Formats: sequence, C-alpha cells, structure tokens
Amino acid sequence: MMGILHNVYVNKHRQNHEVINLKQVTVSITEQQEKFLKLFAEKQYHGAPDNRCTSYPIHFVETKRYRYIPYSDDIAWAFDDKPLSFTSDSDYDRWYTSEVETVIEWYENRGEDCLIEIKPFKEIECKEIKAVNGEDLFITDYFDYFKAYGVHIQAIAWREEYYEKVAPFFILEEAKRYMKYQGHNLHSPRVYTYGMGYGDQGEYGHFWELLMTIGKQLNQVEQSI
Repeated sequence: MMGILHNVYVNKHRQNHEVINLKQVTVSITEQQEKFLKLFAEKQYHGAPDNRCTSYPIHFVETKRYRYIPYSDDIAWAFDDKPLSFTSDSDYDRWYTSEVETVIEWYENRGEDCLIEIKPFKEIECKEIKAVNGEDLFITDYFDYFKAYGVHIQAIAWREEYYEKVAPFFILEEAKRYMKYQGHNLHSPRVYTYGMGYGDQGEYGHFWELLMTIGKQLNQVEQSI
C-alpha cells in the first residue's frame, strides 16, 4: 500500500460564487489504483479527445444482442424494415435469415434431398404449388411456405438489434483494451460514451472531479521528482 496526501487546502475556497470548505485528508492506495488515477488524469481531463465531446464521460463496452418478435401477417406492415429470421431448431439456438437457407439446411441435416425446387417466398407467394407430399397448396404466408416444403418450423420472427451494456470504464483506453481481452465473450462490441444527466445534482460529478484531482496531483508529484 502507498500513502498519499490529497494536498488540498484546509481553508475556504470560492467556486462558482459558492463558498466550499476543502478538507485535507490522507488516503492509502495500491499501485494499480495509482496507475489508473494517473492515466485517468492524463487521458480524461476536461476537453480531452478521449472524452468524445462529453462532459463527465463514462465509457461503456456494449455487446450486440438480438430480440425476436414473433411473426404474424396481421402486423407485418409495422415491421417492414426489420429482417425476418427462421428456426427449425427445437432449442431455438440456430436461426437463419433466409427462408431458402432454412429449407436447404433442413434437408442437409437429414441427409435427404428436397423433392421440389426450392424457391424464395416472394416467387411463390399467392400462387398454388405442388408440395413435397404431392398435394396442391396455395401459399399465402410463410407458414404455408414451410408446410409446402415439409419443414417443421419452430418459429418465425423479426430480428431486432440492440446493444447491451457489459462493462463501464472511466478511461476510454481501458474500455478498448477490454474489448480485446474479452472479445471472445462479446458480439460485434462497441464503446459508447455517456455523459452525466442533464441537471444532475447527485454524486457522480463530484466523484469524477475527486478522481481527476487525485490523479493530477499524483502526476504533479511524479513530475517534480
């Protein structure tokens, strides 16, 4: 452990027309804490490029996730901009973004050949075709489509992308480093920088300034040696 003095004044300090009492305290920190405090002050000072034009930034590593909205022809108009996904997997682990690919995989997984030509849904929509069982079937929706090809479909859904917060960082450089050593647990990750809420009078800004002050003073001590 290493002892450090906060080297702040014990008298009153005027800031933004407000009198603030500053106290002098001594804290003990580890070498790792010292390292990150110094880096924080060096990289994240007010106006620093790593702040990404954000006041009091906090950087979150986020991973891409998908949510699935069950398909229904009645609400298709509301999801025209979303891609459809299909699965014939009873565990819902394997999804496909193409109905043709779903049919092909269905037969390949069984070592069989489809007895009719595999066409995209749009080519046979609102048409009558000869199904794999020899019956004539009119195709009105995707459920008819897979029935015609003999595929036992488990689910059809619109796939919607979103990002889920994984890990927060005060230092952008450390957030980027995390994406490298944890990349195997992340899917198309990104670093998204958030700022303090508008009119936020809570603790976050005060703590951010405290860490910045300590980091700056540590760097000053190092430079003076």
